[in-house]
Amino acid sequence: MKKLALIAGALVVALVLGLGGFVVVAMGALSSSAAAAGSGSSGCVPAEIAASKPTSAAAPAPTATGTTAAASSTTPDSLEIPRGTGTVSLNSKQLAIATEIITVARQLGVSDKGVKIALMTALQESVLRMYANSSVPESLNYDHDAVGSDHDSLNPFQQRAGWGSVEERMNLDYSIRAFFGGTDGPNGGSPRGLLDIDGWEAMTPGVAAQTVQVSAYPDAYDKWEAGAEQLISALGGGIVSGCGTGTISGEMALPLDQPYQMTSGYGPRDIDVEGASTWHVAIDLQNWPGNCGAPVYAILPGTVTLSSALWLSIKYADGFVVSYLHMYKSDRLVDVGDQVVAGQQIGKTGNVPPSGGCHLDLRINVADNTNLQVAQLTLSQNETRMAPATRPEHQNFVDPEQFMRLWGVEVCPDDWCRRL
Repeated sequence: MKKLALIAGALVVALVLGLGGFVVVAMGALSSSAAAAGSGSSGCVPAEIAASKPTSAAAPAPTATGTTAAASSTTPDSLEIPRGTGTVSLNSKQLAIATEIITVARQLGVSDKGVKIALMTALQESVLRMYANSSVPESLNYDHDAVGSDHDSLNPFQQRAGWGSVEERMNLDYSIRAFFGGTDGPNGGSPRGLLDIDGWEAMTPGVAAQTVQVSAYPDAYDKWEAGAEQLISALGGGIVSGCGTGTISGEMALPLDQPYQMTSGYGPRDIDVEGASTWHVAIDLQNWPGNCGAPVYAILPGTVTLSSALWLSIKYADGFVVSYLHMYKSDRLVDVGDQVVAGQQIGKTGNVPPSGGCHLDLRINVADNTNLQVAQLTLSQNETRMAPATRPEHQNFVDPEQFMRLWGVEVCPDDWCRRL
C-alpha cells in the first residue's frame, strides 16, 4: 500500500471515465448448462461451480445462506421472482441466461437500467428460455430449451430474421449483443438495439423495451420490472462470456468492479502507515474515484471462517483461505458460518486500520491447502524473486496474482488496471 493520498488523481479519473465497470469471472470448464447458448457459441454460458480439479476430489458447490443472495457465478437451482401481481419460479437454466444478459451488459458498460430493460424483455418474450421455432426447421439443429411457432422468432428475445441468420440468433451471446446494439453491436443499427435509440435512458423501462421490440402487446413488459430488479440483485455482476485458460476447473470472480488500480503489490515494501507490515503478503486494490464503499466480491466459493475487526476470511473446499481486509464490519454482508459463491458481494471497501485510505487487501493463506496446483506456488518464506518473509505471521501465503492465474484470471491486466 503506497501513500494513497498521493495518487495522481487526474490520470486515474481519466482511466475510469474511459471504461465501464463490470465483474469478470473466468471459467476453466464448460458445463452442461451451456446448452442454452446454442452450437457455435463464441463463449461460455454461466455454469454451476465445478469445484473438481484434475488433481483433487470434486467438492459440492456451496449454497448461499443468510440474507445474502446467491451471485452470478453459481446459478441457483431456482429463484422465485414477481410477475405482476403473482410470481414465477425460474430454474437454473433460465437463471443462467439471465446471468449471461447481465454479463454482456457489464462488458458493454450498460447501466443497471439498461440491464433491467433487457431482462424485462427476455422475461416477457420467453421467460428466459432459448427458443427454437417449428417454422424455422434449421433452428431445431441448435441447442434449445423450448420450441415456438410465432412467425420466424428465435432465442430469448424472440428476434426475427432481420436480426441475423438462424445460426447467429441461436447464439445466446449474439442475441444479447444484438438487443443492446450500439456502436459495436452486430446489427449495425438496423434493427435498432437499445443503445441505438436516442433518449432511451429517459423512457420508462417498459416503453424502452417496446421501442426495441415493437411488440403487438406494448404494455406487457411492465409486469416484469420488479422481477428484473430482483435478478440484478441476486445475480450480481454477471460472468465473462468466455472460457478461461487456467489449470483449475471452476469459476473465479474479480474482487472489485472494473476498472481499478493496484496500490501495493506482493512482497517487501517501504511503508509509512503506522502498523502496516513491511512484508506485504497481499495485493491492495482500489476503485477510483469513489474508492470508499465500493462493492467487494468473493473471488471463489467457500465458507466464512473469520470476521474480525480487520479480517474477513473465506475457506475454500481445498483448505486454502482467501482473506479480504479493511472492510468495516457494519458493511459486511456475510458472517462466520455463511457459505458464499464466486462473484457474491460480501461487503464494501473500507479504511479499517492499519490503512492509508479506503482499499481492499486481498491475500491467500495456503497452510492447509490440499490442491496440487496451488501447492506448486512459491510460499512467501521461500521467495527467490525477492527477500523472503521471515516473520511467522507473514509465512504460508502465496502471491495472489500467481494464484489467480491458475484459474486463467489476470487480476490487474494492462489494458484497464493501473499499477501505482
